[in-house]
Amino acid sequence: MKKIININLAGRLIAIEDSAYEILRQYLESLSRYFAREEGGDEIVSDIESRIAELFLNKLKTTHCITDEDVQAVKASMGTPEQFDQVEEGSGKQQQPANDPAYESIRPRKRLYRDPDAKVLGGVCGGLGAYLNVDPVVFRIIFALLAIGGFGSGILVYFILWIVTPEANTAAEKLQMRGEKVDVNNIRATVQDEINAAKSHFKNFGNDVKNFSQGRGRQVGSDIERAFRSIFEALGKVLLLLTKGFFYFLAVVILISLISVGIGITASSAALYPLKNLILAGTVQNLLLWCSILFLVGIPIVALIMFFVRKATGIKEANRYVGYTLSLLWFAGLICAVALVASVIRDFRTGPGRILKENYALVQPSNGKLVIKQAEDYTNIDDIDFFGDALRVTEDTVIINSARIRLEKSDSDSFEVYIERYSRGRTVAQARALAKQIQYQLEQKDSILYVPSGISIPANSKFRGQHIRVIVKVPANKKVQMDRNLEYSHGWDFNDDWDDFGRNRDRGHVEIKMNEDGSSVDMDHNNDSNREDNDDDDQNGDNRENKADSLERNYRYKGGKQENKTPVDNSGSGSTPAAKTSEAALDVVSTIGYSLYKLVK
Repeated sequence: MKKIININLAGRLIAIEDSAYEILRQYLESLSRYFAREEGGDEIVSDIESRIAELFLNKLKTTHCITDEDVQAVKASMGTPEQFDQVEEGSGKQQQPANDPAYESIRPRKRLYRDPDAKVLGGVCGGLGAYLNVDPVVFRIIFALLAIGGFGSGILVYFILWIVTPEANTAAEKLQMRGEKVDVNNIRATVQDEINAAKSHFKNFGNDVKNFSQGRGRQVGSDIERAFRSIFEALGKVLLLLTKGFFYFLAVVILISLISVGIGITASSAALYPLKNLILAGTVQNLLLWCSILFLVGIPIVALIMFFVRKATGIKEANRYVGYTLSLLWFAGLICAVALVASVIRDFRTGPGRILKENYALVQPSNGKLVIKQAEDYTNIDDIDFFGDALRVTEDTVIINSARIRLEKSDSDSFEVYIERYSRGRTVAQARALAKQIQYQLEQKDSILYVPSGISIPANSKFRGQHIRVIVKVPANKKVQMDRNLEYSHGWDFNDDWDDFGRNRDRGHVEIKMNEDGSSVDMDHNNDSNREDNDDDDQNGDNRENKADSLERNYRYKGGKQENKTPVDNSGSGSTPAAKTSEAALDVVSTIGYSLYKLVK
């Protein structure tokens, strides 16, 4: 029975028969003597030992030790120095003894490694390219697209592959990575190629350093000022590198922001689709809208993707015609946006004068006080609300909270109610037609007048500033009680520069009394003011007159028209805020367009 010993071969523990070890030792010594005359011989022998140890470990999975036959089979597979000499002398084909059946599959299968010779970051793409016989640039583009459009999934997958995939450090591993046969000849060729590449690199580096040092030495010897200049140039390069890094980071942030904007626009398109149909009229405006979104948002995204692809692939020169085309498309999107805004503005140019006025048949309240309440608001679960409760879209109707109430003095001793309909449009005829489509129904029960919270227009109609104003004429010395959550105004006019209207969202109601002279008084406010006057009874009586005047000044009439007591500042100095805003907007647009062109170029 043969003696079995354990040896350490390339850092691996191998169980081998004593006689087999002697054969292996002689084989490795012959390889060491043969490659001692070559540059990098130690590295070649080390890689051969690593490969032999790997083959022995695979063999030990099916047997308890390495025998003489196993060593001879490995020698036949790897080759001997005598065979190398025969090949070099041109004596014919390399002789190879018959292989053991256990080593018939000695040619390794491809294995996935990270390629250190073709790496940009970790060599993952280079390894995938070698494993699949594909240019690594293809995988770099795929990971870049996944990182940009896949919410960072490409970065995660890349780092996972970086962690779990080993790096091909030895010549044998690099041969396995490319699917080539791992024998002594191939290992020697791989190591020598690496040595030659390293020598060429260091030679070029040495020439560069020599030329640099000689040139700088002459400058320092001739002029000290140039030495300082070189220092500042080096600092400038560092600053330039930092600046480039910052702008690359900024470009990534902008790209992610643009993609987020695009995703946000896409996600909100379904919800905002009813509003689009409510504002836009015709195919032209819809086409302008989509062109604006596609070009203004999409073109910068495409430009940034192209920029990162060029950086990943090492392409320095960009196609200038592509840059010109993208820049022209972006400005075309800007023109489409301006044309869209101008077209929509033209649809609102006529108005907002009163279009229609009708008299509501009001039954006079028996107690001399008219109560105005908001009508019951029924909401369907399928309705879509926008801007709080200002706009609601139902299946066949659009409800807009644009109804207002105006109080005026009645010329008779009876309450009167009128409904005025307003609308804008491209033409007067269109504005009148839209005003007729407004649905607004008052309802009276005894002395209570129920007012809807908003107007209704057909869903297939267009919004052109339609609104309703309910005119309530109150006889002198009579009162109107209103819910505080109603929009009301005391003598308010849409065409006046000054108004006093607002929504009081407090609970309860407000009671208003109409005076003989056409002014109206908030009775709740008046009572509070009287209590304040009684507390200040010892002070000058002019204070009470000033308070009474302050109660009525906003609601006083002269000749049936409101007296505007609020001063209007008509002074102007230079450009208006609107003009300054327009100039700033043009500057921003021009800067974005020029930056887009430079980025792609």
